[in-house]
Amino acid sequence: MNRCITLLLFIALVWGDNNQDGPNAGFFPGGYIGISYEFNFKNKIRGLQISFGVALPSIGNPGLGPYLFPGLALGTRSMLKKKKSYHYSDIQINYLGYGGLWGGAGVGIAFMNGKKLNRRKIFGGYLMAGLVKEKIQSDEKLNTEENNFFGYHLGLAIPLIGSHLYP
Repeated sequence: MNRCITLLLFIALVWGDNNQDGPNAGFFPGGYIGISYEFNFKNKIRGLQISFGVALPSIGNPGLGPYLFPGLALGTRSMLKKKKSYHYSDIQINYLGYGGLWGGAGVGIAFMNGKKLNRRKIFGGYLMAGLVKEKIQSDEKLNTEENNFFGYHLGLAIPLIGSHLYP
């Protein structure tokens, strides 16, 4: 995983270097790689998530924002009370506004109890902290704790410099 992140950062820096010829130079618009920790103290649910997004050049001003990032997220969630865990993958859309405000929504699949279950989420926050609300859809009646998650998000996004997203 570290090699993959290092390679993506290197590629982003090389593509971003083309930016010196003008804001529209280069063919990679920029994006981010994020890692986050999500938790709910009350239900003792914890999770880790890795996400990747690419900036849409048609949204916002180059170098100034706001930015819209379609992307992917992969994660795992552990329910400590029940000693259960599951993995998930999502397609999501993130919005980064002025002043550090961000938000978005996603849909995907949770791999729980040997089944693929549909899931959806909404999230928002300020700088490195925020809130996440998720729901897993299932034919069978799951415990509310298992198919709903409402918790806190702490994360770090590493910018991938490009022709649209640059300092």
